[in-house]
Amino acid sequence: MFKRKTFTLEEKYLICCRLENGETNVSLAKELEVSHSTISSIWKKRDEIKDIVQKGDSLKKKKLRNSTNENVDQLLLKWFKIQRSRNIPISGPILLAKANDFLKSIPRSSRESEEIISRSWVQRFCVRHAIVFKKLSGEAAGVPSATSDDWLSKVWPTIREGYSDSDVFNADETGLFYKLTPDRTLHFKGEKCSNGKLSKERITVLVAANMSGSEKRKLFVIGKSKNPRCFKNVKNLPVDYYNNQKAWMTTDLFNKFLLDWDKELKKKRRKILLLIDNCPSHINLRDFEFIKVVFLPPNTTSVLQPMDQGIIQKIKTNFRKQLVLRFLQDVEENRETKISILDAIIMVHQAWEDVPATTITNCFKHSGVLGNQNEEQPSEPAETNALDEPEFLPWSESLELPTLINKDVLADYAKIDEGLHTEQDISDEDLINKLDADIETDNGEEDEEEQLDTVNRRIEGGITFEEICDV
Repeated sequence: MFKRKTFTLEEKYLICCRLENGETNVSLAKELEVSHSTISSIWKKRDEIKDIVQKGDSLKKKKLRNSTNENVDQLLLKWFKIQRSRNIPISGPILLAKANDFLKSIPRSSRESEEIISRSWVQRFCVRHAIVFKKLSGEAAGVPSATSDDWLSKVWPTIREGYSDSDVFNADETGLFYKLTPDRTLHFKGEKCSNGKLSKERITVLVAANMSGSEKRKLFVIGKSKNPRCFKNVKNLPVDYYNNQKAWMTTDLFNKFLLDWDKELKKKRRKILLLIDNCPSHINLRDFEFIKVVFLPPNTTSVLQPMDQGIIQKIKTNFRKQLVLRFLQDVEENRETKISILDAIIMVHQAWEDVPATTITNCFKHSGVLGNQNEEQPSEPAETNALDEPEFLPWSESLELPTLINKDVLADYAKIDEGLHTEQDISDEDLINKLDADIETDNGEEDEEEQLDTVNRRIEGGITFEEICDV
């Protein structure tokens, strides 16, 4: 018989990491002198353990306190993360109202309690998930420095342990108005791109690269049309192209991106760590054999996400430099500028190719995930203004286009699609449907675990495994 042993959350997290890295339940149970069911129980709660540890809170706690209404707790936490990933301020009364909305929406058979959610329940919810309400003042300013600093100093070193710089990646999506030329910037400035003409002229681009800058993944581009006419007779594209009605990233597409990547890594027997934000399309991911997915703490992407430190902006600068050259040439030759999605794919591919490895590495350093946090970090990577390049000066002077191309217009043009939504909102119904699916899966896992507990108890009681099989 094994002595009863309790583990801190940090120790449980390390057990989960070792299981993910290929160690077996049997070997860990033997080493730690616990039963197989103890390891299985820890593995079952891996998502909750990871979520707490990656936020850097309560690492010495030994128990995960369950809610009196666990289904509402799960739904409310997912909803809260989605809102905060969009920098939407949430208060206690809002959480209380939303929790009761979820309680009413859940089928009676899935409710653990019929009691109305109270303020004290919300307070305990906040304590369980280390939620603290603070005043927001801008995207980066809204990130508490203690949150990012604690995560970088206490949590991140443990997460990335065993991974070289070349095996640590970051990925993020961005929206791109690929047809937008400088002369149309003022006309479209401020459009939200939910509907209307401009929404038909955007694509979503998923960008991924490793910390050393030695590996830039092929761009994952999402458009609206399945088979654009301009693709006719084109055998190969320099990017991976997919489509849907809104040209948005979805959970299915993101899973597809990771699954294909995981298959590549399997052939090489190579394991990587992928750092991503917790936006809606990144939730509900499947488990991957060779990709360890790590989520950034909520509401810290503007500070901790390397892609947001200048990599994506550099791609857009390079893209618009090509687009402005094309526009100026068309003006000189007195013809209308027409940019097809094939033109955009070729240009954005070239824009990504032109991003140097040093820029990528500097952005990882600036985010803090590369290098010693006590070292002075490099300044924000400089943004390049396309028409400040020498090759543009003769064009702009000879064409005399001060009303179309001036610094004010270019400033708007450089950031016209900054903050553009790249995915659809997840509805309450979607969250509840996902919860129902999770409950069915959990019930199956509990049945298997109960069987395993029975086997372990019988073995510990002196019955052989062969005798159990005979029963």
